[in-house]
Amino acid sequence: MTTIQTHNGFKRTFQQEHLTLGLMLPFDDSENIALPFDQQIALVQYAERLGFTSLFVRDSPLYSPHLGNVTTNYDPFVFLTFIAANTSKIALGTSSIVATLRHPVHIAKASASLDLISNERLLLGIATGDRQFEFPTFKINPNELSQHFQSAVSSLKELWQSSSPQTSNHLFELYEDSGLQVLPKHKHIPIFATGYAKQHIDWLKTHLDGWLFYPQPFQQQKALLQQWHQNETFKPFMHPLVIDLSANPNELVKPVKGGYRLGRNTLLNILKAYERIGTNHIMLQFITNDRTYKDILTEVGNEIIPHFPPRHLQEDKIYETTR
Repeated sequence: MTTIQTHNGFKRTFQQEHLTLGLMLPFDDSENIALPFDQQIALVQYAERLGFTSLFVRDSPLYSPHLGNVTTNYDPFVFLTFIAANTSKIALGTSSIVATLRHPVHIAKASASLDLISNERLLLGIATGDRQFEFPTFKINPNELSQHFQSAVSSLKELWQSSSPQTSNHLFELYEDSGLQVLPKHKHIPIFATGYAKQHIDWLKTHLDGWLFYPQPFQQQKALLQQWHQNETFKPFMHPLVIDLSANPNELVKPVKGGYRLGRNTLLNILKAYERIGTNHIMLQFITNDRTYKDILTEVGNEIIPHFPPRHLQEDKIYETTR
């Protein structure tokens, strides 16, 4: 798919048979409250210099006290536009836009705008949503999520292709040659399903540009990856991973929710194992109970990322040696 391969966010983030590393945002404190915006920007700029290749943010339209203590959740398009204005190369991802709770026209327009503003750095993760209390608010029937997701995917592709795409489905219909005024540069933006999105894996392979999954037992992940990569076109597989990085580089694994507490040498071995089974990208979410983000980013940037060099740093190195 030529349009995807030339898309800056895609080509700088994913490499076939190789692993690259990104980050989950926002950076927050021990109480799950996001750090001030100036600190967020200082950290993402530092991460970009170190060689992290992506910054991903969540989309949770509503909050309920029943969720407990959760990370601050900004509107992903607004937050990523702010980050885009303060970075230059790092990819900007959503994990994920709840496509069933937003109108496809709004998703298509916001995505096209952000992709153009950021110089084609957007990676659009989309999901069906799983918070049951949100569906009644938007008058969404949970029994129709599968069809709704499929229609959203096809609608986005059509809306990006032409300013009068003749789109008509059960979600909406365009009249009088209407459509988006501004289209993405390549008339497409990379789209990634989150989990199965109530679809069969073969449908995901056919209609999406990659897969954003969840951490799961290693052998189970290996079997899933073997199935996913049985595909004529390279379509990357990625997932988030919570890491509580010990100051002791040799500390062994202790499970935490969504990931591990461990030392950097143990982390390196685990990431190499993920790479061997076909994982293309992992977005790290760091826990900072006893260390600062700057300290953690420095250690990972100096000791881990050189083992998984992003393409643009490899290209910069080749350029420097040939000058």
